Amino acid sequence: MKAMELTGDLSDFALTDILQILALSRKTGTVSLENGNLAGKIIMEDGRITHASLSPGESFADGLVSRELLGTEMLRRFKDIGMQSGGIWTVESLIVESGMMTHVQLQEAARCHIQRAVGRLIAIEKGRFGIAINEASLPNLLDEVKLSDGLDVGEVLLGSAKESDEALREQSYDEPWREVERDDIADSADLAQLASDSDDQSIEHSMTPAENGHHHRSQLLCSLLAELRFHSYEAEVTLAIMRYASEVATRGILFVVKEYELCGQGQFGLSANAPDGAADRFVRSLRIPLDVDSLFSRVVRNGLPFVGPMPRDYWNMEILAKLGGLDHDLALFALPLVCNDRTVFVVYGDNYPGGSNLAGISELEALTSQASLVLEKIGLERRLMEAESRVSALE
Repeated sequence: MKAMELTGDLSDFALTDILQILALSRKTGTVSLENGNLAGKIIMEDGRITHASLSPGESFADGLVSRELLGTEMLRRFKDIGMQSGGIWTVESLIVESGMMTHVQLQEAARCHIQRAVGRLIAIEKGRFGIAINEASLPNLLDEVKLSDGLDVGEVLLGSAKESDEALREQSYDEPWREVERDDIADSADLAQLASDSDDQSIEHSMTPAENGHHHRSQLLCSLLAELRFHSYEAEVTLAIMRYASEVATRGILFVVKEYELCGQGQFGLSANAPDGAADRFVRSLRIPLDVDSLFSRVVRNGLPFVGPMPRDYWNMEILAKLGGLDHDLALFALPLVCNDRTVFVVYGDNYPGGSNLAGISELEALTSQASLVLEKIGLERRLMEAESRVSALE
C-alpha cells in the first residue's frame, strides 16, 4: 500500500496529540520531526511505537556501546559484516547470533532507548512534522532495531511525563540560592513576589519527605485538573489519571470495559513481575470476566470506587495471583471512570509489596470524578460533530 504524506506545524498539533490519534486509530506509519538541526523519527505499527530515533543523538547501537553492553570494535565488525551481506544481517541479528545478548535482553534495551528518545522528542514544541501513513521501514538496520510487539503510547507518554516531573522536582530542590539586589527589582510588587517565592522554597526545603511528597502531589493535582478541561481524546484523560495514580500507588493497571469483560490497556510499576519483563504485553493479556462476582465486576456495575484490602473470595484471589501479591497484605483501589452512567474504564492500583499507605487516594478519587465529566463532554462533542456531518451530507 502506498504511503500517504501529511505535514503540519508542531505549534498547531503537539506530538503527544499526533501519537494518541495514531494509537486510537491503530495506524501504521512514520512520524518525522524537524526543528533546526534537530530531527527525529517515530515508527508506529498498528497504533504501537516500534522505533524512535533522534539526530543528533545516540543510535541504539551506540547506546549499547556507551553502556558497555557492546564493545566498539565488536560493533565495527558487526557493521562490516552487515554491509558485506547486502542487508541480510542486521545489528540485531548479529548481536543475538553472537550470543552477546539474548533477544529478550536486546528488546528490553530497545524499550529503554525508545522511551528516552520519545521523551526528548515530546519536548520539541516548535518545528515541522510529517506523517507517512503505511510507511514503517527502519532507517538504518546496522544502527537501529524495532520492537517486535511495540510500546503502548499511553505508557510511553506516562513514563515521559513522570520523568519530566521528577527532573523538575530535583531541579527545584537543587537550584542554588541567588542573591538579588533591591535595585534589580523593577517595583515593589516584583519584590513582594520574589519574597513570596523565596518563602515557598524555604518551606519546601524544610519539609519532611512525607510533606514534600504531599506538596508535590498537590502541585501535580492542580496542574492535571487545569489540563483536563482542554483534553479532546479519551487517551489524554486516562493518561492524566494514570499519571497521578503513579504518585499514589507503586503499581497500577488501566482496564477498558468491553461488553463481557475488562481488558488490560496500560500499566505502571509492573515491569518486575511481567513475564520476560514485558509488562505491557502481560497487561494486554489480562482479561477479567464481568459475569462473575469480583471486586472489578462490582465496581463496573455500581460505578462506585473501592479502596481497601482485596476481598478474600475466589475470583479476587485469582486476579491477585496473576498480578502477584497473594502473600502480601496489600492496600488497593479500583476507581471507575464513568460516561453517561456507564463505567468505561477502571483504574486499579496497590501498594505492592505492602508496608506503605496510599497517600493521596482521596485526591485521586476527586480527579477521577472530574475526568468522568470530561469524558461525557468529549462524548457529547463527538455526537454533535457526527450529527452536523449527517446534516451536511443531506444538504
